[in-house]
Amino acid sequence: MIETASFLFGLGFSILVYVLSIRKRNESPLRKAGYFFISTVGITGMVWLSGVLIAHFLRKLNVFQ
Repeated sequence: MIETASFLFGLGFSILVYVLSIRKRNESPLRKAGYFFISTVGITGMVWLSGVLIAHFLRKLNVFQ
């Protein structure tokens, strides 16, 4: 549950980054797509891994089963 929520949060944040910064740039569509792909993988991956780590420790502390 925490893993899914953190993945969706990271994906949403990546889309927000695209809308607020990448979309407005004066670059070619291919370069914008590259920036979007790299930032999506980086942001979503880091947030998701943080969620996995948090869920692991909460399960280890018997907060979740």
